[in-house]
Amino acid sequence: MSDVYENEIEIEAPDLTSYQRNILYCPQRFTITEASTKAGKTFSHSWWIFERAHLPFNLPGFNHWWVAPIYSQAEIAFKRLKLVLQGSQGYAFNESKLTITTPLQTVIHFKSADNPDSLYGEDVYSCVFDEAPRSSYEAFTALRSTLTATRGPMKLIGNFGGSSNWMHALKQKAVEDPENWAYFKITAYDAVAEGILDAEEVEQARKDLPPKVFKSLYLAEEQESDDMLVSFDNIADLYTNEHVAALGRYITADIALHGSDKFVLYVWYGWRLVETLMLEKCEGPEVEAAIKRLAEKHSVPRSQIAYDADGLGSFLRGYLKGAKPFNNGATPIMRKNEKVNYKNLKSQCGYELARVIRNAGMFIADPNIDKKTVNQELEQLQSWGLDNDGKVQLKPKKEIKRDLGRSPDYLDALIIRAYFNLIPKHRQAKALLA
Repeated sequence: MSDVYENEIEIEAPDLTSYQRNILYCPQRFTITEASTKAGKTFSHSWWIFERAHLPFNLPGFNHWWVAPIYSQAEIAFKRLKLVLQGSQGYAFNESKLTITTPLQTVIHFKSADNPDSLYGEDVYSCVFDEAPRSSYEAFTALRSTLTATRGPMKLIGNFGGSSNWMHALKQKAVEDPENWAYFKITAYDAVAEGILDAEEVEQARKDLPPKVFKSLYLAEEQESDDMLVSFDNIADLYTNEHVAALGRYITADIALHGSDKFVLYVWYGWRLVETLMLEKCEGPEVEAAIKRLAEKHSVPRSQIAYDADGLGSFLRGYLKGAKPFNNGATPIMRKNEKVNYKNLKSQCGYELARVIRNAGMFIADPNIDKKTVNQELEQLQSWGLDNDGKVQLKPKKEIKRDLGRSPDYLDALIIRAYFNLIPKHRQAKALLA
């Protein structure tokens, strides 16, 4: 098949599989593709962005972007296309800027997503976001904004990045807005059926790799990460653990004012989460009033209220005297027979929260809680490599934000609840009598 344009540029299209054609030429403006490794997603989308730069609607100066997580990956894609085009008349290559200018004077840019601020531009008429799950949600929002003026299409591609990854979560758009969004899942066996992969090689990979790795890389299936501190089953049990006793009453709150984070407040009867309050943005007095109102409603003593005191939460010190400020980076609480050397108080509380959940010691009794969001964030309760001093730490918040595309505010408020488990018993006893 070939397309001949008015300026007599002739382009011969490659042979594409049926699933590649379905993805590239579906009517939806945005596509999300989670695919097996080596299923031809990069090759096919390279053709698509190249073809887009040569279609008749183009004018000189129209831009088409290929975006990868880091510069070196963008450079690889640039060099692959350059190698194919070298020797063809009318193409200009800029090695330093990673651009290919076509005979139509349209420009294919190969860009890095590591700085989202660099992804705002003009006259961008199409975009491929390669390995999108490994990039940040901020990069996606920048690209989506850039395409607004031209109403250009965007194709997001990558391996399965985890059930809580922002691109995987974005597939819900295909359900909510099927006119504009489409979702595709391509497995290694789909690629075998189309002649892209060899059946024996896939079978050997199944034998050689751990089941979790094989299912994630070759089947694009949801799998638990080995770094997760609680399992999918542990998380599911949270909504049925009705045996959890209601001893003591507590409030924990993650504070946010006018930022991208949310204000999340939980009311607890023991480890039974009975009420949730979430506000997108609020003023300081509103935060104070909400905490006081729910404390009075549920008879929660001031000494059994804990709030995130880092940053904006610090203003509460003067308002909620007697409540416990929670500093994430504080020194861990020393406990008898404690052998683990935690990086900070938040890490210690995160591991304690995980222990409670694994032992079926927590029950989410609030029927109005946003289960999807809570579950996604609990999946991000993960171990992280030891720091330079050999201390145990949680997955950093900036890494969670990168994966989720938002701040883990629901999780942060859950972690604070574990603080009351770590306070020495004699102090807890005094609190219960307050």
